[in-house]
Amino acid sequence: MTLTGPQYRKLRDALVEAFPSQTRLAELVKFQFGENLNTLAMGDDLNAIAFRLIQHTEAHGWTDKLIAGAREANPGNPSLFIVAQEVNLAISLPSQLSKVGGLERIIKKTNRFLDVNTWREKLGIIEAQVCRIEITKNNNFQSFGTGFLIAPNVVITNYHVIEPVISEQATPNNVILRFDYKKLPEGKVINPGTEYRLFKDDWLIDQSPYVETSLPTLDELDYALLRVDGVPGEEPVAKNSVPDTPERGWISLPKQPYYQFLPDTPLLIVQHPKAQPLKLAFDTEAIIDINENGTTVKYKTNTEPGSSGSPCFDINWNLVALHHSGDPSYNPAYNAGSPFSAICARLEQQGLLEDLLRGEAMW
Repeated sequence: MTLTGPQYRKLRDALVEAFPSQTRLAELVKFQFGENLNTLAMGDDLNAIAFRLIQHTEAHGWTDKLIAGAREANPGNPSLFIVAQEVNLAISLPSQLSKVGGLERIIKKTNRFLDVNTWREKLGIIEAQVCRIEITKNNNFQSFGTGFLIAPNVVITNYHVIEPVISEQATPNNVILRFDYKKLPEGKVINPGTEYRLFKDDWLIDQSPYVETSLPTLDELDYALLRVDGVPGEEPVAKNSVPDTPERGWISLPKQPYYQFLPDTPLLIVQHPKAQPLKLAFDTEAIIDINENGTTVKYKTNTEPGSSGSPCFDINWNLVALHHSGDPSYNPAYNAGSPFSAICARLEQQGLLEDLLRGEAMW
């Protein structure tokens, strides 16, 4: 990877902003890459040291790993996100969101302004909380889906994603929850990801199967709550525990009892389409309608196979739905999900909502 002049400056400034002392930068280099900063880059001030560190990584062919490792150690830093985005190591933003001036044109009267850095920072945090679900069936066929943390050790996905395990077409041991998977467009894997497994025998906390009708009930919302072996939400994103690295965290369930899906308003979906690294799909006039009992919302935001189980957000990164399917045969075609107002209502009936909202691991 060879950086352009502007990218070089952005990366230097981002490193100084994200690791604002020589000690912090040295910890990043040592814990993430096993290298000694003083050996790689000497200088009179932090700007000079960061500059020479980039010089060294470019000369030795691991600038991409430097960027990925820095983001792991500080996933919410918007400056690092911008650099990673430019070199295709972060979720790609739609063109209308890639520049500061682009946001204002897409905001509706009900949501007039966004703080760009806050918006990017939130996306960077969410990126670490969404995982690719990999299932190897008994016949060695692999299937993929998407899931995300809603508590320190609880991942939610679609029932139909995990159905092969429920129906014993696959064993729980053959399920991988892979966070942080990143690769370059040409196929080079920068980070194979952090793997978690399902928790022993007691891995299925709750389930609500799917039904192929336009009016599902609260017991037909196509979701499953998975108990993880480990507590990924309370562990740092950085593999080697760089000091002061924030915890991975989890996506908060909606605090409002009901979200109003207004027609032609935005919907964002963070997903693993076709088992690729995380992608962001965005439509500024996404919402089509919600069915009469509030159990299915239809929208125009793009998805592909592997996207099932993805989190759907409003423009301010509030969780509003769980994506589950699409209907290409319908004209016009649409995608659909289960509103979290309905999911939370069922979780409350099951006696689970209070525990999930408490923000503690569920054993």
